Amino acid sequence: MINQQERYYNILKLNKWFAISSILFTLIWLLVFSNDFNRPWKKYQIEFRELEIEKTRADIEIANINLDENKDYAILKVQFEEALTKVKSRQDEIESIQNKIQNLEAVLYAKNQIFQFTKADLDVAKYDFEQAEHGHGDLASTKKEYEKLSQLTSSSKLESEIVNSKIETANNELKFIRQSLKTANDAISAIVRDKNLLEKKLTKIDPEAMSFSNKLANIIRDVPVLDFIDPYYEVKQVVVNDLDEDLVFMGMPKVDRCMTCHMGIDKKGFENQPQPYTTHPRLDEFVGESSAHPMSLYGCTSCHGGRGRGTGFTSSVHMPQNEEQAHEWEMKYNWEALHHWENKMLPLQYTEAGCYKCHSDNMPIKGAEMLSLGLATFEKSGCYSCHEMERWAEAPKPGPSLYKMASKTTRDWSYRWIMEPRSFRHNTWMPHFFKKGNNSSTDDLTRTEQEVLAMTEYLFENSIEYSQKKSPLEGDPDNGRLLVSSYGCMGCHQIEPTPNPDYESSIQALRIEQGPNLIGLGSKTNKQWLFNWLQNPYSYHPDTKMPNLRLSDQEATDIASYLIKDKNIIFDSTEVPKPNNDILNKISSDFLSQIYTSNQVEKKLLNMTIQEKQIYSGEKLIGHYGCYSCHNIDGFEDKKPIGISLNYEGSKLISKLDFGLWHEKIPHTKWDWFYNKIKQPEIFDLIPKEDGSVTVKKLKPLEKSRMPHYGLNDKEITSLVTLIMGLVNDEIPESKLPEKTPAFVAVSKGEQFIHTNNCLGCHKIDGEGGAIWPSTAKWLKEVADQTNAEDMSLVQSFSPPLLNTQGQKTQPQWLLNWFKNISMVRPHLQARMPSFDYTDEEWNKVIAYFQYKDKLSLTYENPHQFTLNSESYKAGEIIQEMGACNNCHFYGDEKPKQAALTWAPNLVLSKERLRPEWLIEWYTDPQKIMPGTKMPAPYIPMEEPVNSVREVWGPEVANLMGDSTRLYTTLIDWNWGIEGPKDVSAIVRKHLEIEGYGFIIEEDDDWGDDEW
Repeated sequence: MINQQERYYNILKLNKWFAISSILFTLIWLLVFSNDFNRPWKKYQIEFRELEIEKTRADIEIANINLDENKDYAILKVQFEEALTKVKSRQDEIESIQNKIQNLEAVLYAKNQIFQFTKADLDVAKYDFEQAEHGHGDLASTKKEYEKLSQLTSSSKLESEIVNSKIETANNELKFIRQSLKTANDAISAIVRDKNLLEKKLTKIDPEAMSFSNKLANIIRDVPVLDFIDPYYEVKQVVVNDLDEDLVFMGMPKVDRCMTCHMGIDKKGFENQPQPYTTHPRLDEFVGESSAHPMSLYGCTSCHGGRGRGTGFTSSVHMPQNEEQAHEWEMKYNWEALHHWENKMLPLQYTEAGCYKCHSDNMPIKGAEMLSLGLATFEKSGCYSCHEMERWAEAPKPGPSLYKMASKTTRDWSYRWIMEPRSFRHNTWMPHFFKKGNNSSTDDLTRTEQEVLAMTEYLFENSIEYSQKKSPLEGDPDNGRLLVSSYGCMGCHQIEPTPNPDYESSIQALRIEQGPNLIGLGSKTNKQWLFNWLQNPYSYHPDTKMPNLRLSDQEATDIASYLIKDKNIIFDSTEVPKPNNDILNKISSDFLSQIYTSNQVEKKLLNMTIQEKQIYSGEKLIGHYGCYSCHNIDGFEDKKPIGISLNYEGSKLISKLDFGLWHEKIPHTKWDWFYNKIKQPEIFDLIPKEDGSVTVKKLKPLEKSRMPHYGLNDKEITSLVTLIMGLVNDEIPESKLPEKTPAFVAVSKGEQFIHTNNCLGCHKIDGEGGAIWPSTAKWLKEVADQTNAEDMSLVQSFSPPLLNTQGQKTQPQWLLNWFKNISMVRPHLQARMPSFDYTDEEWNKVIAYFQYKDKLSLTYENPHQFTLNSESYKAGEIIQEMGACNNCHFYGDEKPKQAALTWAPNLVLSKERLRPEWLIEWYTDPQKIMPGTKMPAPYIPMEEPVNSVREVWGPEVANLMGDSTRLYTTLIDWNWGIEGPKDVSAIVRKHLEIEGYGFIIEEDDDWGDDEW
């Protein structure tokens, strides 16, 4: 058959393919919309809606139960019913008034219409009249018309006002009739307000509680294609305009969509729900709109990290805490790590890292326990000495000075110590450089022995002389033991011969590790050096944190005699090798070859003695291992730290971290790299094998990892990683940072100073600190008995004082003078406030901290004025006599009447030491200021009959009755008038030597239960 169509294609086939393609296009179109509609996050929003409905219904039920049990609500319901009955009884009257109002409103409408029309005519007439006055029209006729309409307008307005007044009167009558009903209804509404809000909320979220029209709208709003209009289930987000994200080298406002799945994150009541429905912890601090970090202003990823624009579990870059959780996520969410997203979400254990970027000035950072521990551990470990950190730029070296090492210890002890510090002191913070995984082979250990001998030789050969005085007295070790436990030593030190199996890392635990564990001192040093160190630590090491306790010769000798008794026999028995010339040649040549040829190296070695080789290589090894970073060593004063700067380590690209041959063994994250590097510093010098063992890379001795091993536990390492992950170079706008007010700066610097110098090892501030208290209890048990040791008020009394409200309490000038010249304040206290070698600037930093913390300025204060023998002074004298203040307090050289364990400060000091305003608050409620204090509130007559007060207390007190502030001021007037010596230390010492403290010690009961 001849094809009659004038075209090059078959129209029938074309129609067939068009039909097929149309069907395919329709299917693809449906698939696209289906895929777009069935987003994973919608499942979470649907489930959360069910949870919210369930919770709302439960809350309504609880509200109903509470209302049923509310007696006020029951009374109000009765009153409402009574009022409603009364109103109904006057229904005819109400209807009559309502009809009257309706009629009057009709009349008012007519009157207003007349007024409005007349007013319009008046405006026209006024215009015509004003034109006629200027020669444009008939003045007489326009004036007549204008006056006529003015009168008519005024009269119609008056008629409207009369009718309006009648309506108002009628409305007031109606309101009066219904007043009792309205009052009862308003009271009921106030009580049921919360329930009504819940019911209103339920009608919005629960289809079953909706009206028919809303049910229909609820279905339609989430129908595919139509769900772009106003869907219930939608991507939710916050845009933080002043926080930028770097997206392909372009700064864009931070967008966070985390709340798309985490629907309950800012809602109370979902704290016990599983993720992603749970409420954010501490809603009053984070996320909540009234918190310091509202979600609308800070978002989520600014603290947590991750990809804020993601709406899927993987695309938002969630990261697991460990391998077990990673496996769980893989099975449950088909999770995988987004390797190419640099700022991954912080795992739960490192979440607090996000706090540091804004709060790096604080210490501790309130509410960030792990990060604060990281800061404390970083400082205690001395990490900043090898790794530059701006925060510790001015900090002294963390280790002791080695300038005068030869006077302190021996070569043998030094060798053993450097080789393996923890074999001498199990919890030392001196790290292990040797016997690590990359230098533990037989050849390595043989070389290590010679390296340590060389370093020891250099230190001793360059040690300068330390002028010491000999102890003129014999020591009493038993008394020394008591002095160590009572003078405050245990606020910084501990005496723990063996590891504590219950040890839990915390800032409080670190406080008693401010100084070394005082074990094995008989192996380490000699009695003469220890005596001189105890009497004046600054004479040996001017930058030491060890303060001067102002010990007498006898006290220093007793303590030295006690501490020197303990020796580490096992440590002392470790063999010290002899110098090995061949190995020393290798060590020396490793350094000489860096600057000389092989022939020159051989010639130099031939001309050097063994000791010269030791000193040369010892100096180079000290520089190589960075010993000078922590210690003052002669010849290394101007050397730079050997480690990299860590100021922005958390922002370092992961590609800059060398995983070596551990790519398959260590998760490819920055925190896992940091964790393993701290836990096993030499790990990347090792090669993992299939059976779990490792081999060491072939490296030259000087090429091996030098970072030492600190023996930190998991919590300490985690805290350090948390800190490092917080060391980022994010640009934070001023609006997001704490305002750098003078008060903020003073408090921040003061907190850092107090932490660094361990003031809270002895003292407590706002419940934090007081690490010395357990030691005080042990001392009380020894000098008294178990009952006294368990009396926490007594333990507090014999521990250094609480420093709450110190800024309000003490006069700044007195405090500065006292810091510089310590004298007795609390006569019963055995623990001594040490003398610190701080500058005036450093002391003023502490004083400013106390002042600003208590919201006081450092402005001049007028001294308290009083007049001797005035009525106020005499009233104060009577109040103190009636209160028996001299039972506990010194009045100059007049001793208190009670036993020494109750003694309190000398009141002669008050006028120079204390602020009168603080004393008023102190007298009012001592427990509020110093919880646990034994100081009672002074009794003053307030409610007794005036005649009775006049008879018992005298006219001076009676005249001031009713004003507690004025009565307490009289006590201050009397206190300011006391005269006498300020220093009562000699009286106290003499009393304690003769009479002791007067502890009440329970005697054993001779009547045993068995005898009964």
